[in-house]
Amino acid sequence: MTNEAKTGAVVLAAGLALVALVLKVGNFSLFQHGYLVKSQFHYTAGVKKHAPVRLSGVDVGEVRDIEVHYGDETLIDLDLWIQDGVKLRTDSRAYVTTLGLMGEKYVEIKAGSARVPYAKAGDRIPGEDPVRLEELIQIATQVAGDIGKMANDISTVAKHVDETLVGNKPKINKLFDNLEETSENFRDFSEDIKWHPWKILAKGKEKSKDEMTQERAERLEARAKTLRAQANGGHLPILTTT
Repeated sequence: MTNEAKTGAVVLAAGLALVALVLKVGNFSLFQHGYLVKSQFHYTAGVKKHAPVRLSGVDVGEVRDIEVHYGDETLIDLDLWIQDGVKLRTDSRAYVTTLGLMGEKYVEIKAGSARVPYAKAGDRIPGEDPVRLEELIQIATQVAGDIGKMANDISTVAKHVDETLVGNKPKINKLFDNLEETSENFRDFSEDIKWHPWKILAKGKEKSKDEMTQERAERLEARAKTLRAQANGGHLPILTTT
């Protein structure tokens, strides 16, 4: 073999080794078999061709093509190449996500349920749009504004309640005084009925103011006798009326 032939063989071998190394490191699927499914999105967050496709965190394929469809709304179709032997349920869902905070974009497929059939070549897998950073900032700003408004409303209501209590303090005090007087009158009435039950059945003309005053005095006197009798450990004598 001539020196030229030997040199050519060495160069060819080196070239083949380089190609094999590139294919291995780049994880190319040129010689692998698989099938294509589609997934549609409104927003893909910058995912590119040949981005990895993972099923529950395991690499199972790549993004082969990206198509933009214009109509009533702009939609993005991703052609997802899936390795042979990998089975996807038709209710599986595709998400565009990121490796880390600033890493590469890729498509994550969440496995579906066992109640539906497996997807075939050309089938569609529902896609879930990623949340935009701008939308998150807008939502956070709106929530912060709502919280501030709520705090202001609570402060205003508390201030009005405080002003109402202060402004109506005399009326409130009078109300409690009336309630206390009513309670006292009810205790007197109950005490009187306790010792004079016949009054419940008594009928007659409407009593005058003087009579009512006299009866109140009698009730107070009867109550005082009861208290004295209890203090002395004795028994209240039976009162008789005519």
